[in-house]
Amino acid sequence: MMRDFFKHRIDEVVGAYFDGATLFVACLRRRKSSGDVSRIVENDEVVDVDYVFEVARDVESWVLSDTVEMPFDAINADNVRAEALAEKISVVCSTHGWSTNVMALCLDRSDVVIELDDFSNIPPLELSNAVRYQLATVGNFDIDDFYAAHVELDGRTWAEGIARADVRAWLEAWRKNDMMLTGLTAMPDGLNEIEGIDPNGLEVSASMAKAIYCARSVALNEPPNFLSEEVKRSTSWDFRKFAAAVAAITLIGLSTMFGLDRWDYNKATEALKVEQTQLQALERDQRLKNFIELERKELVERRELLTALSKEIFPWRGVLIHFGAFHVEGVWLNEIRGAEDRSIEIRCEALSYEAMSRFIKALEADFRHEPEIQHSQTARGGSTVEFVVRLPML
Repeated sequence: MMRDFFKHRIDEVVGAYFDGATLFVACLRRRKSSGDVSRIVENDEVVDVDYVFEVARDVESWVLSDTVEMPFDAINADNVRAEALAEKISVVCSTHGWSTNVMALCLDRSDVVIELDDFSNIPPLELSNAVRYQLATVGNFDIDDFYAAHVELDGRTWAEGIARADVRAWLEAWRKNDMMLTGLTAMPDGLNEIEGIDPNGLEVSASMAKAIYCARSVALNEPPNFLSEEVKRSTSWDFRKFAAAVAAITLIGLSTMFGLDRWDYNKATEALKVEQTQLQALERDQRLKNFIELERKELVERRELLTALSKEIFPWRGVLIHFGAFHVEGVWLNEIRGAEDRSIEIRCEALSYEAMSRFIKALEADFRHEPEIQHSQTARGGSTVEFVVRLPML
């Protein structure tokens, strides 16, 4: 309970979407109601009387407070568009008295790289990396120079990618207008209803739904959101409450020690403040040093890995990414190794010769060169088939 007390609370989120001709802005607010009632019924068999106890509890939900639609001339240059939209949205919020501390923007799908794929064979802990490498390949991104977000939809993964430079342009435009952009996303296909939001009797168009959707992703802390790792407003500390609590504790301590000798007390207090300041400075510097060292080490390792891969004529990166998502039921890969003749050997194991045949056909469909079975034999007491496939790559 004390930990939740110190966390920042979001009570209002503003979302926006621009379709090239019209600006759509929506405001969501947190609402309390006492509609949740717990009933406890006790029966006294002696006097044949039922006792009913009702306990009302506050229930919080998000409601659509208001929406605004306004025509807006088309803007071509990306940097100008970001600044113009931010300025227009700032005017809308100021006119309607909306807070600009927590805001979200829904991008047009043409502004991001979108990939819809089946990653069901990828372990959950490795899904983010798999999605990131897939987007890097599809969008031709540098692996360290773009933002990625994804969400599971009907058994498939909707993945979005955008260059860091584009995200910085949007963030800078919002900062220039004293606004805080905490949500940035593109609305997935097939979502026409906004779940978890009370429309409050307001009619919502398909375009306005996109403005509500990006605000909803921040309000409910749900993906996809490019800024979810950068800014976590829903779980960040509220330093005003924290400072007030520290001040209250300090006052209680001072009141308890008030009877001590004033001169000694002042000297001890000053010495303690100096030591605390020095300790905090040292701890802050140490944390910063550790963070910088860790980041530098990871950057060096990544650069060395990329340099090594770039020097290789053989396209190992593409091979590994491809086979990471390549799946044939009843067949698993044990080893992939390169040969001197620019080919690869794939050592596999199948549950049956039929599964092995399906695997060979899948390779033939995916690669230009015909795969060759180098060796096959039964294994594990005849329950599986071990085989080696040679696949020319160049």
